[in-house]
Amino acid sequence: MNPRRQSTRLLIAILAFALLLLPSLALAQLQPGEPQPQTPPPPPPTGSSAPSTSGAVERPMLSLSGANFRPMPLAIARPVSPPDQDKARLAAETIDAALQQDLGVSGLFELLDRRSFLADPSEGSSAADIKFDRWLDVGAETLVKVRVTSSGNDAISAEFGLFNVVLGKQELSKRYSVSNTSEARALAHRFADDLVTFYTREPGAFQTQLAFVRKVKGTKQIFVGDWDAQNARQLTSKSLNLLPSWLSNGQEITFTGYQSGAPALYRMHTDGTGQELVFRRYSTLVTGACFSPDGKRVAFAMSQEDGNSHLWIADANGENARQLTSGFGINSSPSFSPDGQRIAYVSNRAGNPQIYVIAAAGGTPKRLTFQGNYNQTPEWSPRGDLIVFTARDERAAFDIFTVEVETGKITRLTQDSGNNEEPTWSPNGRLIAFTSTRTGKSQLYVMSADGAAQRQMTKGKDEVFTPSWGPFQSNAGQGSVNSVAETPALAK
Repeated sequence: MNPRRQSTRLLIAILAFALLLLPSLALAQLQPGEPQPQTPPPPPPTGSSAPSTSGAVERPMLSLSGANFRPMPLAIARPVSPPDQDKARLAAETIDAALQQDLGVSGLFELLDRRSFLADPSEGSSAADIKFDRWLDVGAETLVKVRVTSSGNDAISAEFGLFNVVLGKQELSKRYSVSNTSEARALAHRFADDLVTFYTREPGAFQTQLAFVRKVKGTKQIFVGDWDAQNARQLTSKSLNLLPSWLSNGQEITFTGYQSGAPALYRMHTDGTGQELVFRRYSTLVTGACFSPDGKRVAFAMSQEDGNSHLWIADANGENARQLTSGFGINSSPSFSPDGQRIAYVSNRAGNPQIYVIAAAGGTPKRLTFQGNYNQTPEWSPRGDLIVFTARDERAAFDIFTVEVETGKITRLTQDSGNNEEPTWSPNGRLIAFTSTRTGKSQLYVMSADGAAQRQMTKGKDEVFTPSWGPFQSNAGQGSVNSVAETPALAK
């Protein structure tokens, strides 16, 4: 064996064993004096469960916190399917593309280039059939194998296996099915979420949905699609509709619509039915609704006759509305904290638009940002520690920043890449979706919470505006993904 290759393998093996023997890895990765998250990670969505850890008690827990974090080298073998099943082959290609995108965006893994793979493409999919040495030679520490089959009624099944290359054993096995080939992407999203949960003990966000605005025949309309804006469906069609936001049930959105000629707040189901008016005053401008995490209250901005605009809060049905802010200034863009006790918003009461926080019960506002002269579109992280927002820099370009709620520390996430605006958090607080004009038109991008791994999600002539990432829910927008079995090993 090549001495250099042998030494590389030995080093990888030593590092991997060290990771496996350190159950407190997540804490060790924090730098000395670096604060731990102030709130615990969100619980798994209702109805979901963490993958079985049988036989994998010592698996490492990956944490993105700290400067010492290193993405885990992951090899995704090209999915296989029976040679006589064309539907399965096409579905396998769809699953492969979606899985690579999801895991690449997650920030947890370093996806290895398939051109470097040394293993036989016809290698089996059970631990006994895998030549782990060949995968270790290319630097892989983990390996994913996928087998896709179809049935005569257009149903698709996919078997996913996760293998520890260093230990030469299978750590996770899942089998899912959907009733139609058009839902093949949902299988990849389901397994990607399982993988994230397996390594982080937190729910993944790849089965969630995204609401956003697109121009349709010269007017802006509301769309809802997968987390990456794929499989999007148009919900509105009349007049101008803007600023979508989610209700906590994940089944409804609220938005500002001009159906009656004046802006008003509406809500509707994500299947496009059940539209109803939430709040309207014909003599004023009502915009930017945000529902509380428990779904019982709604905050919004409303213009006043004196030219100012203030935050209001009301019951979810629009009743019992009361004013939160007062005095001079334009106050807008409310965003609830995860516990529903505080609201972040934008105000120019001090001259320029800055980020403020006020108690949901009312009280004296607290200014949070003092840098920049035009800060807007705040959104509170589901973890509670950060608020992400858009700011205009000294070159009149818009970029995305975060501010720590308790300390006021600001971190820049984008720079020198067109205008980057309208950030929105994934429900697990790990990712941020936003719009950018770095390629010319306003398109959807996603990055990790620290600004790394920025990736373009949409392309083409249709622009994307004001994305809003939906909450966790069971099978959100993913069709009917059935968990068929957790098998001890994949079929060869």
